[in-house]
Amino acid sequence: MKGRSALTVLGLLVGLIATPPAAGSPDDSFLGRWRIAASQPAPWHDPKDPGSAPFPDRITGRTVTFTRTRIAAPAPLACGRPRYRVKTVPPQELFQGGLTSPEAQAKALGFPGSGIRTLETGCSGWLDFHFVDAATALFALDNRIYTLRR
Repeated sequence: MKGRSALTVLGLLVGLIATPPAAGSPDDSFLGRWRIAASQPAPWHDPKDPGSAPFPDRITGRTVTFTRTRIAAPAPLACGRPRYRVKTVPPQELFQGGLTSPEAQAKALGFPGSGIRTLETGCSGWLDFHFVDAATALFALDNRIYTLRR
């Protein structure tokens, strides 16, 4: 009987290890190295408003590495103690609500549908990373939209 109990426990342990994380567990698929591949003026930029002019792009080509304990990246993306949270947002919440025509602009930026996977870092500056797909994310900084690629 003892041998059978040990096999049962072993079977349960193997099943637990082989089972993917349950819903509600942390989503860490964003972890790893990304490259800032491109940037463009943000859609809310109004050429008639000098205050909305995009800052010069100084970070395209650089890398961003997300680890569990820090974000290694050029300033101001670097962060020593991120408090990650992954959630799903509608187009109205992209780039802290900055889009002027959310549905149309989200579609033009490549976002599929209305539920957009978003990474909040919890770091100063409150930059959010919005995922177009598993290998592409966008973030806004200084009236520019930057594209991250795996």
